[in-house]
Amino acid sequence: MRVEVHPAAARFVTTTDWVESRHSFSYGPHYDPANVGFGLLMAHNDDVLQPGAGFPEHPHRGVDIVTWVVAGALSHSDDAGGSGVVRPGVVQVLSAGRGVRHSEVNAADGLTRYVQMWVSSDGEGEPAHSTATAVAGAGAFNVVAGGSDRAPLRLRQPAATLLAADLATGAETVLPVAKFAHLFVVEGAVLLDDVPVLAGDAARVTDGGALPVTATADAQLLAWAMDDEVWRPPAV
Repeated sequence: MRVEVHPAAARFVTTTDWVESRHSFSYGPHYDPANVGFGLLMAHNDDVLQPGAGFPEHPHRGVDIVTWVVAGALSHSDDAGGSGVVRPGVVQVLSAGRGVRHSEVNAADGLTRYVQMWVSSDGEGEPAHSTATAVAGAGAFNVVAGGSDRAPLRLRQPAATLLAADLATGAETVLPVAKFAHLFVVEGAVLLDDVPVLAGDAARVTDGGALPVTATADAQLLAWAMDDEVWRPPAV
């Protein structure tokens, strides 16, 4: 088993007058050949958008894009007919398939913060957009998106599952067992098998067991469980 904690301060940061984006992996102009992804994860961005700001229409192919809104509201529109507004408690999946163009805009009066995650997926099918109510589990991880029919939102990538948990201070749960497990602390702080993981930090676990996760402050957590490390960069 290997556990690597990547602190928030070590993340790539893109800052403009309308967005602050923190990247777990190489992204856009930020490139590190030793940090281009983990398991099936190709991107893991923590974005804060100013009111009315957003990303104009741009293309994707061969990825499942999962959006978890922490605060505010994010409006989505794509050229395959998908549209909607995502708020806390609602999760969005855009399966780009053979190709889709979409835009994202802050639909709130104040700041919108969201975590957006990409996993390598089918690059041949038709694009599809879906949303569902999918909240973090209280005191334990709850599946919010995955390749199973039982997941609130279905991914086309069968080897990846996204889970979420809200832990009160002192509460304990376990990280899912997987070939590759990725834990991101959205808010708060935890101990992962007695290793501190703070807000904005991520832990990458390879060949791990059911590692204990204990909240040292009220925490919201996102975890990916992945059983395949084969991925390919998106063709924009």
